[in-house]
Amino acid sequence: MRPIIAALWMLLGMLCLSAYTLPAPAGAANSEGLTGRELLKLCNSTYDTDYGFCAGYISGIANALLAGPVAGETACNHQPVRSEQLIDIYRNYAEVFPDNMKGSAAKTAAAALARAFPCHR
Repeated sequence: MRPIIAALWMLLGMLCLSAYTLPAPAGAANSEGLTGRELLKLCNSTYDTDYGFCAGYISGIANALLAGPVAGETACNHQPVRSEQLIDIYRNYAEVFPDNMKGSAAKTAAAALARAFPCHR
């Protein structure tokens, strides 16, 4: 994927991430939003749009972790890291902790990154 296209997909993913933080409409079937399993499915997709969403979503979580905790998780010293590396971290986390993938995508992505980049104090 060319760098400009990858950057556009990452931007799209981050925009979608910001939409995730909006309240769900009344009567929405899934009030939790995107799940960890759904995000993993997008990350493993052969479609550029799905993979791009995954890259943008996880990169958005990584950037948010630079500013402070996300879903109660903290991570340190993870910049600069390529989006492909972040996706690999998420996939590995899903393999080791498959039961955690039932929760929100934001929580599972933050937990994966926190595990990969712990804060040593």
